[in-house]
Amino acid sequence: MLGKLIFHQARWFRISAIIAIILAAMVAPLVVSPYTLTFLLQLFMIIALAQSWNLISGITGYVSFGHTVFFGIGAYTGALMLTASLSLIAHFPAIATPWFLAILYGFTIFCGMAISFLFSLPLGLLTLRLQGPYFAIAMLGVNEVGRMVATLWVDLTAGGDGIPVSPAVLPDLPVTYYIMFFLGTVATGLVAWIYHHRLGLELRTIREDEGAAEMVGINTIRNKIIAFILSAAIPGAVGVVYVMYTSFIDPHSAFTPILNLQMIVIVLLGGAGTIWGPVLGAVIIMGSREFMWAEFPALHLALLGILVIIVVFYMPKGILGLVSRRKTVRVDHTPDNYASTEKLVP
Repeated sequence: MLGKLIFHQARWFRISAIIAIILAAMVAPLVVSPYTLTFLLQLFMIIALAQSWNLISGITGYVSFGHTVFFGIGAYTGALMLTASLSLIAHFPAIATPWFLAILYGFTIFCGMAISFLFSLPLGLLTLRLQGPYFAIAMLGVNEVGRMVATLWVDLTAGGDGIPVSPAVLPDLPVTYYIMFFLGTVATGLVAWIYHHRLGLELRTIREDEGAAEMVGINTIRNKIIAFILSAAIPGAVGVVYVMYTSFIDPHSAFTPILNLQMIVIVLLGGAGTIWGPVLGAVIIMGSREFMWAEFPALHLALLGILVIIVVFYMPKGILGLVSRRKTVRVDHTPDNYASTEKLVP
């Protein structure tokens, strides 16, 4: 009985902490400086991206080196649609109302998600037949193809010059922050729901032994495709909001491998295949980067690299993997007491 009480207390503590963090994030634009708000916007952006990578690579076990391609697709979708809307507003200035802009932002984000989603379906059918380093390298190649297309398709993307977006059709910083906060929260909630759902259990089974998963009747192809397309939709939406924040996109910033490397490092640091690992990793990496950049501007990348090496060698399962444990507690449900195992840290 005591063990059950401790478990429920820990659960309510986690719920209370989550609610407090959400409330604090919601009031942040009212109390913090624009610089701090920009930092928080970038934090929620990387949380959403890390959770998307965690879904396919951490939970399912298919490590992707080219997940940035979906971010780039979303970014260019957003830039093109917002630029086109400027021409529409120029011809019909009366429609430039807050309601119209709100609908425009929502529809643009939806289109970024939808195009990334649709692109990921045939891509997943082709690449998810590969395993291990072959899948990772194939995704890296796909990202490079995306960068080359954006560079060479000058009529659509303006090539290496990039696409500037007029501030006239962009939301201000607090609105952009709230949208990115929403995406980070939804991405974390989606991973949590999948993790505790039957799909999450089957994906983790695929990660541990795909052959055994097939033998016990798990539809591995279907489950991998579901995880892949869901993990692709999140970066598509984030890419659109990123353009709203920066008002510019070019092939280098849209398809940079550095962004994919950040996702990997953050997930590995916090704990791959967990719910809160990407959140913890993002807070540590972003906070450390901000501090090191201010204190050691010439060495901050090297210091972060040393941190990553330490984690890989001494904490291969991340911080949550180091501190999580299972406790066996006695539960007095029946006259015959029995032991049950409760996982206190998800």
